[in-house]
Amino acid sequence: MKILMVDADSVNGFPNLALMKLSAYHKGKGDKVDLIVGVPEVAPLFEYDHTYISCIFYQNKDRVMAYFNQFEDQKVWAGGSGLNMKKTLPTYVEHLMPDYTLYRTGFSMGFTSRGCIRKCRFCDVPEKEGKIHDHAPISEFHHPKHKKVVLLDNNFLASPRWQDTLQYIIDHDLKVNFCQGLDIRRMTRMRAKFLHKVQYYNWTFSRRGLHFAFDHPSHHHSVENGLKILNDEGIRPYRCMFYVLVGFNTTPEQDMYRIQLLKKLGAKPFVMIYNRNKDHELRRLARWVNGRFHEFLPYDTFKLEGEHHEVHTRDML
Repeated sequence: MKILMVDADSVNGFPNLALMKLSAYHKGKGDKVDLIVGVPEVAPLFEYDHTYISCIFYQNKDRVMAYFNQFEDQKVWAGGSGLNMKKTLPTYVEHLMPDYTLYRTGFSMGFTSRGCIRKCRFCDVPEKEGKIHDHAPISEFHHPKHKKVVLLDNNFLASPRWQDTLQYIIDHDLKVNFCQGLDIRRMTRMRAKFLHKVQYYNWTFSRRGLHFAFDHPSHHHSVENGLKILNDEGIRPYRCMFYVLVGFNTTPEQDMYRIQLLKKLGAKPFVMIYNRNKDHELRRLARWVNGRFHEFLPYDTFKLEGEHHEVHTRDML
């Protein structure tokens, strides 16, 4: 059989886990698998026996559905959070070793747990996956030839097997990226001791670092306490980057408070604008923080000097 995989979202290089598992399933049956990254305007001229379309991001839904509707009588399966929050892979596919050759990745990736203990109103995970629960041992998706692994757990530090997973990473001398970030409110000395022993990296594995979130000012005690615990166990604050959610349920004053507190504590802030809010002031704040202008230029000065100063100073970074 000839199988087509269409990845609507991964134009920036992040592979689609569901498609890799479906590819493993079909290649295991001797089928030929082709991959298209991005959504073409026109469906293939020749017929495939089966086509899978994955759409993770809602903003790609309209293009995906326009493409989907061109297939007429062909067998087409379309899924992903951008289309259907409840659609999942069959169990016999979900727990296969992904076909990493589909994207020629040099790392393994997967979930050891699904769901989350939080019920953040801006997040789809509670609706899609429910309460946190065990999913799979890391050995299920870690390819023996890979020395890097990306963990996709939504709240890894709340995972039932977080300790076993970290021990596996340590024992196999792996570099790891916690793709969805870690929950600073779950930090304890034991967790910090384990994290200090692992080789943690950003998702491109180009630099060391851990990622957390500071979604609301009410979490400030957890942020301060968590950073102190990490520092005491050997993980310095400058290794920690915090996503600062703006444009959801906080004021500009609360946004600046979180940014300045992180700077005071020695951690790195990174502004995340909720749902791609087009508010000009939020976008300017994000440029000031994420472009690292905050390291040498007060925000009021940045606003006064505007885009001219931004373009002029960008070469200094």
